[in-house]
Amino acid sequence: SDGIINREELSNDPDVKPRDLFQEGDEVEVYIVKVDDGEGNVVLSTKRLKTIKSWEELDRIYKDDERVECKVLTDVKGGLSVLVNDITGFMPASQISVKYIDDLSIYKGKTLTAKLIDFDRDKKRIILSSRKVEKEELEKKREELWSSLEIGGIIPGKVERLTNFGAFVDIGGLDGLIHISDLSWNRINHPSEAINEGDEIQVQILDFNKEKNRISLGLKQILPKPWDLFMRNRRVGDIVLGEIVSLLDFGAFVRLEEGVDGLIHVSQISKEHVNKPSDELKIGQQIQVKIIDIDEKDERISLSIKELEGKEEIDETEAIDNEDIDVKVEDIIKDK
Repeated sequence: SDGIINREELSNDPDVKPRDLFQEGDEVEVYIVKVDDGEGNVVLSTKRLKTIKSWEELDRIYKDDERVECKVLTDVKGGLSVLVNDITGFMPASQISVKYIDDLSIYKGKTLTAKLIDFDRDKKRIILSSRKVEKEELEKKREELWSSLEIGGIIPGKVERLTNFGAFVDIGGLDGLIHISDLSWNRINHPSEAINEGDEIQVQILDFNKEKNRISLGLKQILPKPWDLFMRNRRVGDIVLGEIVSLLDFGAFVRLEEGVDGLIHVSQISKEHVNKPSDELKIGQQIQVKIIDIDEKDERISLSIKELEGKEEIDETEAIDNEDIDVKVEDIIKDK
């Protein structure tokens, strides 16, 4: 006897085509809907048989807490309508991802790996969560990361958040803190002076405690120490460019190109008497200074503007003398 499987009895997936499921000559197991449709045909269904078996399989999957693949049919109010084992289920918006998703329509047609978090065969209720799977993967990744951490190791990270006391960096599933004192060899008032949120950087692991869930990271530790750069590049007597970063009653601190700070004592600002540095200088000002002393032991640099004033006067005098010489030579040529 011939049997007929109508299109709607083939699958719960509305996009599926008969040729996607069967080929001529295939042997298939079917569910008998009617023995006679009035024209002598037996009405059959593969969808209903599959549904019965799917419920049985989903029941087992739910009890064993296994993962399952589900295809997103469309976004609906409060979440997604999905197809799991050819049965329609629901995934709440809060269970889609560990991250907040604003536009659920981007999931339409996608296949997600999920777990059943609520299942009732009698009420035909299936609630799924792909967020639970994501969390499990993150936990697994975190455990592997904890096991691989090594003090002194250098790893990549992404700056997630800045605070007044430092920067939190994602190192691949775990957050570590770079204290403000470990961001730069120079003194900074806020982490934003050294890095920005979203920056991808290399960091060094300074310390970690899994029980307290704390990881201390360092950025300056993998950067050249400014003092070492300064000692390689500069000597007493060099004239260098710098920026005034601090003004005090006794002098002004200038940050040089290598990143080190030197002091211009108030007595070295000008040949004229200066009551306080702020009368002559301002923070952020770019100036030329002369290195007059380097204390290697205490890593201190003494600078002077006053000594450049004398040099400038000498240069001007030399320029005038040279100019006079040029004029005299020209006069002699004319006379001849």
